[in-house]
Amino acid sequence: MIHPSIFKSILIIVFPGFICLVVQTVVAQNNEQVKTSDKSDSIRNTEPLFYYGADFSHVRVSDASKISKNAEYRRNYPRSWITFLEKETIWNNWVQRTLRKGSFYYKQNEIMSVSLNMVNDFIIAGDYSFPLDSIKSAIKQYNLNEKAGLGLVLLPENFNKEQEQAWMWVVFFDIQTREVLWATEVSGNCGHMGYTAHWGSGIVDGFKKFIRKTYRVPRFPMYDNF
Repeated sequence: MIHPSIFKSILIIVFPGFICLVVQTVVAQNNEQVKTSDKSDSIRNTEPLFYYGADFSHVRVSDASKISKNAEYRRNYPRSWITFLEKETIWNNWVQRTLRKGSFYYKQNEIMSVSLNMVNDFIIAGDYSFPLDSIKSAIKQYNLNEKAGLGLVLLPENFNKEQEQAWMWVVFFDIQTREVLWATEVSGNCGHMGYTAHWGSGIVDGFKKFIRKTYRVPRFPMYDNF
């Protein structure tokens, strides 16, 4: 797992006859702009966008003190986190507005059964991360109604009690081929009380950091608040 101040961006660029995988690691300090390849402009300009919400099926909570509650928490909290994310980012059209999409569809229900299918060892003692291959595999298994277009999904990776950080991947993909087009690992600060809001707020904060520092590429970052 990378340090919270480092963003790892993976952009897959398709040219006639070959595929180029570009891996960029950039360090964000204070309000410094995080730069990505200009090729990501095609993703920013593509419409419609089909947003599938969050897939919690791969996340691990690093919190040894709660291991005894593993069965109870894995059964109850993923749905609560989805409800929290909807309240914070969907009901107010925040995702659509900040991604600047005129045509936007929220499709969490299409992967709901997958998202709630938690791993048995949901709460663990140590840190945890998963590779890009796990993301590719997860997306290929989605049963989606749309047959073509641009998809977006959040894959929470690790809720780390010691760091008070929620780690996740923000993933854009081609719905028809299920090819990962742009995947960025980010972390967010967890600043609320209660298990639902605490880790849910970390996901929201990480998503905001991605949009502000990577997706939107603001000309004047210090004034680009939302």
